Amino acid sequence: MMSGVASLLIAVFVLVSSLRLGVGALPGPGPGFVLFWSAVGLALLSFALLGPAFFGKEEADRPPDSMKRAERRNAAIVVAVLIVYCGLLPKLGYCVSTFLLMAVLFGLGRMKPWLIALSSLSAVLLSYYLFAQLLRTPLPRGVWGF
Repeated sequence: MMSGVASLLIAVFVLVSSLRLGVGALPGPGPGFVLFWSAVGLALLSFALLGPAFFGKEEADRPPDSMKRAERRNAAIVVAVLIVYCGLLPKLGYCVSTFLLMAVLFGLGRMKPWLIALSSLSAVLLSYYLFAQLLRTPLPRGVWGF
C-alpha cells in the first residue's frame, strides 16, 4: 500500500511539473511531453498497486526482512556491478562495458554460458544500433575506438 501511495505522489508531482513546462502535442511536443506521459503511466501503475487495498483483497507483499539470502546477494551484486560499470564505461567504451555488464546480469539468472554470451552480444548490438545509429546518440568510445 505504501509503495502505491508513494509512487502516486511522485506521479502527481511529475505531472504538475510537466504541465508547468508545457506538454505540447504529438506533432510538436513541448519540454514536458515525455515527463507528462511518464507520469500518467506511473499513476496508472500506482493505481494497480493500490487496487487490492481498496477492493478488500489482502496484499501479497512480504515484510522487508523476509528477503532470502540469495535475493540479498543478487541485489548487492547488481548494485556493485552497476557502480563498476559506471567507472569502466569511459575507459572501455559502451560496447565492451555493456557486454560485461549484461554478462554478469544474465549470469545471475543461471543461464548456460553460451546463452549468456549470445544474449549479452545481442543486447549490446541492438542497443548500440538503437542509440548510435537510429537516435544518433554519442556513446562513450573506449581505448580501442568502439
